[in-house]
Amino acid sequence: MKQFRIFLKNFTAGRKALIKRMGIYLGTALAAFEMVNIFLEDGAMADFCASTDIFGVNLKGLLTNVLLYLAFGAALAIVRQSAFAHYSAKIAGTDVTMEISMADIFSNPGELVVPCNTTFAGRSDVIGDKSIQSQMTARLRQPKDSTLSNDDYFEQTVRTALAAPSCESRKLPEQRELAARPYNEYSYGTMACVDLPIDGKSRHVILLAVAEMLEAHKPKTDGAHLMQSIDDMWEQIARNRTREQTLVVPIMGTGSAGITDKPQQTVARYLLRTFADNAHRLGIHKFILSVYPQDYLDNKIDLEELRAYADYLCRFPDSDFDIQ
Repeated sequence: MKQFRIFLKNFTAGRKALIKRMGIYLGTALAAFEMVNIFLEDGAMADFCASTDIFGVNLKGLLTNVLLYLAFGAALAIVRQSAFAHYSAKIAGTDVTMEISMADIFSNPGELVVPCNTTFAGRSDVIGDKSIQSQMTARLRQPKDSTLSNDDYFEQTVRTALAAPSCESRKLPEQRELAARPYNEYSYGTMACVDLPIDGKSRHVILLAVAEMLEAHKPKTDGAHLMQSIDDMWEQIARNRTREQTLVVPIMGTGSAGITDKPQQTVARYLLRTFADNAHRLGIHKFILSVYPQDYLDNKIDLEELRAYADYLCRFPDSDFDIQ
């Protein structure tokens, strides 16, 4: 049902694109009609079509029926309109692709960026069950000989990643108690890189600290800290590179994190802009901005505006003005 609602909304959100596409497809259909009529004016092919029936309908009559061509052209235009929910283009002068994908984030191939809290707690009694992080934990498929719960497996894996020098240097002196357990706290923008068996397949995941966990089920961030974390992420990726050439990033900090001073559309534009600004030094060949379908249906995301903005960034990158 949700996919059908998305399909219907595409016609409203992308009506200008649909009208333009309809004109192109109908024009092409009429051109094909004229070519077929010229081809069937005389000769053996015309005689063959005139003497052939398909399910009781004369073949020449079908091929010379202009309404059939127009209907086919219109149908193709409508089917193509479903692609309005997906954008893909290369940044001018590079081999880097920028995409906007409205789908389950875990269905996109590549390394995943998953927003996390500054304690990197992963237990359901701390973070709840609505965040991308909790959805990911629920989808873990551990080895059959494992006796750990998904929550324990996640936190054990993350503790190992946090022991890396890059994370240790960001550890804050204080601890925070959440659901009767003590957790170390890290600065905003800390990245913990882990490998997790999501849906039975090993995935590279970057856990990015974007929100402070005030208490269980109450994360909080603001626009300044969120954008600082995003900038920090690009700096760390530029220094260390990613493990895959495709990076999948959700619109962070706007769901359960409790941000109120920056709407989702602004955060989405910031992710697109900062990636485009840094693309030349990241070593990433494809950046996918993953849009949660329900946010689109709830009008929290203006897909037409995002597509236009991404198109502008791809066509006119600021790197054109760099002075070497």
